[in-house]
Formats: sequence, C-alpha cells, structure tokens
Amino acid sequence: MKFILKDVFDIDTGNRHRCNFEKMSNVLCSFFKERTYSPMVNEIVIDMICSIGFRMPYRKRPIYHEDKLIKVDPRHSDLTYRLYHLMFIDVPLPDAFSTCNPSDAIRIIEETLVRYFIDVPLPVKIRKSFDKERFIADLQEFFDSYKPK
Repeated sequence: MKFILKDVFDIDTGNRHRCNFEKMSNVLCSFFKERTYSPMVNEIVIDMICSIGFRMPYRKRPIYHEDKLIKVDPRHSDLTYRLYHLMFIDVPLPDAFSTCNPSDAIRIIEETLVRYFIDVPLPVKIRKSFDKERFIADLQEFFDSYKPK
C-alpha cells in the first residue's frame, strides 16, 4: 500500500519541524509499503495540519475515491488523473505542536494519528473490508520502534 504523510504547516511551525517531519514521513512510508489492509485501498494520503496564525479548513472525515477521473486543469488541457482506491485524510495537530521540541513532536504526531484512526469512522465503502485494528496496531508499532536520527 502506498502511504503518503504530508505536512500543512504555517511558516513558524514549518521552520521548526519540517526537516524532522520529512525524515519521519519517509521512514513511515517505507514501513507501510509492503502492507495492505483492504483490497479496496491502494493509497492513503494524510495531511497533518498545524496553523496557529490562521485556521485552515480541513475535511472532518476521510474522503474515499473508488475510481474517479479528474481533469488536471480543465481550462488549459485535456490531461486527466485517475483516483483509484485512494483515501484522503486531514488530521489537525494540536496547537502545542507548533512550539514543542522535536522529540515531543513525534510523540504528538503519534498520539494524534492513532487517536484519529480510533475515533473517526472510515468511509462506508471500505468500512467492512479495511482492517482498522491491524492498521492501528502497525501504526503504533512504527512509532514504538521509530528513533529519530
């Protein structure tokens, strides 16, 4: 399964945490590369959001696309992009994330991600096929073994 963890940080938070976040994100993506939790999910894209100066809008629930074609730029080209078995998730980080030290940042990301997947229901189309408990256990296993360099 392709797993993509992206940051959507304000400038101050980005300056403080982006480098460590990108390193952790790369290791996390590698960790999930050979794992699968549902035949209906090939890719999960998670945006971790932290913006103190202004509140960014975010999706409260995951968005799932079973099979959808979208135009890249409908005004200028006929290029299309296929969204196939793809889930988009927005996870807001607590305000404390913006000012914490790097080791606490990883812990906050862990707690926020795990809590999100425990609390927020998955889209109806994949709810029965997605092994949520195993996914949460693997997510926890990753953070238990992750040691920033």
